[in-house]
Amino acid sequence: MTPSILTVRALPARLRAPTAAWAFTAAGLVAIGVYFLLPSGSTAQSLFFVVIGCASVGAIFIGTVRNLPRGDRLAWHLFSLGLLGQVAGDAIFAIYEIDLSREPTSPSVADAFYLGGYPLLAVGIWLVLRKLGGQTSRVAMLDSAVIFCGVSLLQWVFFIDPYNHQHFGTESARLVAMAYPAVDVLLLVGVAQLLVGPGGRTTAYRFLVTSVALWVVADEVYGLTASTYQGGQWIDALWLGSYVVWGRGPRPVHGAHRAARSPNAPAVDPNQAGPPCRSVARCARDSDHREQRSPPRARLCNRDRGRPAGLARACPAQRACPHR
Repeated sequence: MTPSILTVRALPARLRAPTAAWAFTAAGLVAIGVYFLLPSGSTAQSLFFVVIGCASVGAIFIGTVRNLPRGDRLAWHLFSLGLLGQVAGDAIFAIYEIDLSREPTSPSVADAFYLGGYPLLAVGIWLVLRKLGGQTSRVAMLDSAVIFCGVSLLQWVFFIDPYNHQHFGTESARLVAMAYPAVDVLLLVGVAQLLVGPGGRTTAYRFLVTSVALWVVADEVYGLTASTYQGGQWIDALWLGSYVVWGRGPRPVHGAHRAARSPNAPAVDPNQAGPPCRSVARCARDSDHREQRSPPRARLCNRDRGRPAGLARACPAQRACPHR
């Protein structure tokens, strides 16, 4: 009776985080729809953009603390700080538009927040890849360098160099405009590494890739249409979608957590388990019992002498049980 009680009590804890994540996603999609129903370029629309960003940052922070172990939190804290920089830049723009009816001059404090957030996002992606067991050999580093050089060349040709042929009020304004596509290189390389990374089989990993990809695509499209961009255009849907997907709640992006058993979950009874687990448990128990009186070469289970060699080897190592 005790295992059933523990199972019932553990069920809401397992379902609480996914339910909250999907609820946030649904609420975020509704908020994006409301954003485009507001008058284009209005004060209400600018403020609502900032509100959605703040909700995303708050959701990332809360989800990180509640859903991730301490060893996995640093990357998501960096994500929240990086996105907080983007939200702060949007808030500064909104204040200028509301109080002064104009955009801030370039360079401004908003540019510092915008540009400062990208390295944090890039480092967070690198930490995720490292946690997943990303390669750190010379060959892997060479591959990353090749990707970085290729992406940098494309960014220079199509996004950075054209600013050298445009008129700016000051040279510092030109440098700031060139810095935006330059820092996009970090996220572009991050997306490329995530797409070929080792964690693509989990839902959380796919959502992370989607959020970064949406942000990068929005930045690249904005870079091509910066001279004609106005608030409330369809490009905003990409940034807002990235906020929502990123903030749907951090979850472990690797598959190892599926095998971990909650400390409150009941232990598996070998007599109630299926045939593979029961055989492995009994074999391991018999093997441990004979270790004290048998020589090293005679520690195989007697019951496995008639089985194929593969099963006999897997039994003492307990590799046949799919629930471990």
